[in-house]
Amino acid sequence: MTTESARRRLIEPETGKRAWVDFAKGAAIVMVVYYHTALYLQAAGIQGTPWLVKAPLELFPMPAFFLIAGLFGNRLGTWAFADLWRRRLLPLLYLYVLWSVLRFAFYLVVPGVNGELGEFPATNPIGLLLIAVWPSSSYWFIYALFLFTLGVWLLRRVPPAVQVAAAAVLSAFVTSGILDANNVGWNRVGGLFVFFLVGALYSKRLFELVNRVRPWMLATAFAVFVAVVAGLILFGLRAVPGGVLLGQVAAVAFGIMASTYLVRLRPLRFVSTLGATSLQIYLFHLYVIVVIAAIVAALGLEVPRWVGICLQLVVMTIAIIVSFLLTRLTSRARWLYVPPTWMTRRRGVGVSGTATYRAGRTPRAGRSGGPAPVPGAQPTGETP
Repeated sequence: MTTESARRRLIEPETGKRAWVDFAKGAAIVMVVYYHTALYLQAAGIQGTPWLVKAPLELFPMPAFFLIAGLFGNRLGTWAFADLWRRRLLPLLYLYVLWSVLRFAFYLVVPGVNGELGEFPATNPIGLLLIAVWPSSSYWFIYALFLFTLGVWLLRRVPPAVQVAAAAVLSAFVTSGILDANNVGWNRVGGLFVFFLVGALYSKRLFELVNRVRPWMLATAFAVFVAVVAGLILFGLRAVPGGVLLGQVAAVAFGIMASTYLVRLRPLRFVSTLGATSLQIYLFHLYVIVVIAAIVAALGLEVPRWVGICLQLVVMTIAIIVSFLLTRLTSRARWLYVPPTWMTRRRGVGVSGTATYRAGRTPRAGRSGGPAPVPGAQPTGETP
């Protein structure tokens, strides 16, 4: 792929039968930015959207990201470990370490901002040294992709049904709070591995199923989603093992089915564009939010809830726009997203100097050995 082609694909959405992928990722990244905006503004003393409204939206984004990332990792188990390391594990580890260092440097340079809520302060060097054993709440998603990718490869000889069943049980216990690592990253790893597994193990079937979605299926999925969310909120089923997992499955099923229809609407085309750059928005958005939250906290604003909700929406929009603009500005800075070519070059074999920056997409067999995109894995498919 030429440099210009790579740069163009960095901001262009998917087309064809899989167009829903970018739309679903776009919707998910908007929800992630929304959630973080609400979290940090609340810490700054601004009350926004009530929890009852936010709760249903929390069920979709991360499970959807990991499912989609898994869909494009269906061949991981067929690779030799050297190829797995070069094409997936090293790029993910590089991205995780690099952006953890950049995050540490940012909070050292920018005074008065808080990058962590309830964990190691963002400027604590111990937190940086321990990112492999105590992932931060900012970039745990990338580390989870690394672990999930390795996990799929290590479990490649285990029957798929056994893998999914075990991961579902683990998710049920973690999401209900019975198992708690006291770390956001590890809790999310335990709770979400099942979605990556399902995507990787049943990729072909899932794509075929999504392509056969009909209106009655969408209506049924919506009814199930509403019923499950009502149970989680009204009857306290979040504390019951499997309750949250059921809600996540219902949310992902409805969200993906809805994406197959909404992606056709021209006014919503921007959602697919956001999805095509979901990794970059994920990497940048918190910096925008924490700076604005710090300013709001310094002003000591006390506003009615309806004003807080409006402020929350404004900050979310600003964070998305600024992150998208930063994505464009850094499109030539390849090192921010993929490791240098010499790190991923197969011994004795030349490698193309560019990489695909689309979440969830990986180079086809027989093509360039350049690193596969990460989230969204992007650079290929996926954000918290």
